Amino acid sequence: MDKFKEALEVCGLDDLGFVGDPFTWRNHSHTADRYVKERLDRAVASESWRQRFPAFKVMNVDPRHSDHRPVIVDTHGGVGRRKGPARGSLPRFEARWLEEEECRGIVENAWRKGVHLEGKRVAGAVKGVLGELVDWSRNVLGDLEKRICKIKKELELCRRTDISVQQVRREEMLRFKLSRLEDQKEIYWKQRAHVSWLKGGDRNTKFFHSFASERKRMNRVKRLRRDDGVVVEEEAMKEVATNYFTSLFTSSTCTRMNELLEHVEPRVTDAMNEMLCAQFTSKEVVEALDSIGDLKAPGLDGMHSLFYKKFWDIVGEKVTEEVLSVLNGGPMPAEWNETCIVLIPKSQ
Repeated sequence: MDKFKEALEVCGLDDLGFVGDPFTWRNHSHTADRYVKERLDRAVASESWRQRFPAFKVMNVDPRHSDHRPVIVDTHGGVGRRKGPARGSLPRFEARWLEEEECRGIVENAWRKGVHLEGKRVAGAVKGVLGELVDWSRNVLGDLEKRICKIKKELELCRRTDISVQQVRREEMLRFKLSRLEDQKEIYWKQRAHVSWLKGGDRNTKFFHSFASERKRMNRVKRLRRDDGVVVEEEAMKEVATNYFTSLFTSSTCTRMNELLEHVEPRVTDAMNEMLCAQFTSKEVVEALDSIGDLKAPGLDGMHSLFYKKFWDIVGEKVTEEVLSVLNGGPMPAEWNETCIVLIPKSQ
């Protein structure tokens, strides 16, 4: 330590001071008698550096999961304000809700109300469940960034109090809550990044945020070209897209189907035909659901397949009943035929 002090003196480096908690390291012991905190880390600089950056500011910031607080040196003396993620225009199931203990109870009550009390079909019941979840998230949970900020402030105040049994227990509890909220934040951005090849490991919230932002920028359609070659933008694009897909999905009746089939050589054997004509089973419904990615793009109901997988014990019986009814020749509910068409720019 003496050699280190001597080196600082020879180099003309002085302590720059700090803003925040003076203790930059703590052992996070679970007992008050063994809990230790010290100021081990600090920022130093020369006189010429201080003259070059007169507005500097040193901050001992949130340590997150480390024993040491990061020491941040801001040469401009200010910190930019972080903005929370923007909400989508259409409600959708948020995977991060699954981290909350109340989520299952809300789904179960809303589903029972829609199916058993109001007699709704699957589409109507799912819409009611999503509405209850969105209302719960907005009015009870609140904004995720604000919740994280609030917990961080409480944790910071706790860390600055004298060591006691209550202080150690409260700090441990707040750190656990903060960890759960940060997990939710990562899930939020992972859901929007649509990255399926990166799994587990440390948090990658910043990566998912950047990936989702870049993906949104690249997928934005700014102009479309009409059949006559004229390029249109903004509101005029709606008419071009509507006319194109209306024409594309308009069915036309074939008047010579029997004549056409006479020239097709049969390939299906009797055994194959028997299998193809067999009744669908509930097992096949579950297998089809399991084959869908958890966070693949949802339909207009806003529900990912993850919702059905997690709450299959609640919604599975009704969903299976309705699916088998349609597959085995019953009428198809009008909502099933609705879809959402998304334009994606061609890659250059």
